[in-house]
Amino acid sequence: MSKEVKLHYFLGRGRAETTRWMLAINQISFNNIPITTPENLIELRGSGKLPFDQMPLLEINGMNLSQSSGMIRYLARIGGYYGENDKEALYCDMFAGAITDFAEAAMQAAFQPSKEIAIKMLQERFNKFSPKFELRIKENGNNFCVGNKISFADIILTEALSSYVEWIPDLLKNTPLLLSIYEKVINQTGIKLYLSSELRYPKPAEKYVIDVARVLQRALPAHMSDINRFVN
Repeated sequence: MSKEVKLHYFLGRGRAETTRWMLAINQISFNNIPITTPENLIELRGSGKLPFDQMPLLEINGMNLSQSSGMIRYLARIGGYYGENDKEALYCDMFAGAITDFAEAAMQAAFQPSKEIAIKMLQERFNKFSPKFELRIKENGNNFCVGNKISFADIILTEALSSYVEWIPDLLKNTPLLLSIYEKVINQTGIKLYLSSELRYPKPAEKYVIDVARVLQRALPAHMSDINRFVN
C-alpha cells in the first residue's frame, strides 16, 4: 500500500467488519478511525471523502471507498479471493448476497430487548440459511463455498458465523461443512492475527448501541431508558 490505510466507522464492528476481515486476509495493515461524536461525522461528511455520504469509509491506494460490498470485492480482486474465472466470481457474488441477508440478524442482535430474544432471532435465521449453505458447499465438493480454494465468500460467511457463535457457542455442532470452512478461515495467518489484535472490537453490546445513537443523534431502541436522549 502506498499510503496509510484508514477505515472510518463507529466505535465497533457493524458494517465495517467484513472489510476488516478482507484487509486481514490480505495482510494489509490498517487503522480504525472511530467516529464517536456527531461533530466527527459532520467533519467527515464535510471532507468530501464520502462518495454517498455514508460510512464505512475506506481510504486505500489514493481512493475513498464506500459501501461494504464494493470494498470487499475490491479487496477480493487484489488478493486473488474472487474465484478463478467468471463463473466462480458469479457464484461468489451469489453467496455474498445470501450471506448479507444471513448476517443482518447478527448485526441486529445487540439492539434486541434481551439476550433470549437475540438468540431466538439468530437461531431462526441460522435454521433458515444453514441447510442451503451446507448443500451448496456439498455440491462444490465439501471444502469451500466456491471453487477449490478460499474465496471472499468463505471469508464473509465465516465473519458472520463468528458473530453467531459468540451468542450461541455450540451452533455449528450439527453443520460439519460450515464448521470446516469456519475453522479454515479463522486459522488463516492474517485473520488469526487480526482476531487476536487490538484492532478487533469486542462483541457488540449496549455500549455500541448507545455510541451509534449518539453519533447519528437518533432514538435508542424502545426497551432502553431515556430513548430520546440524543435526538437533536
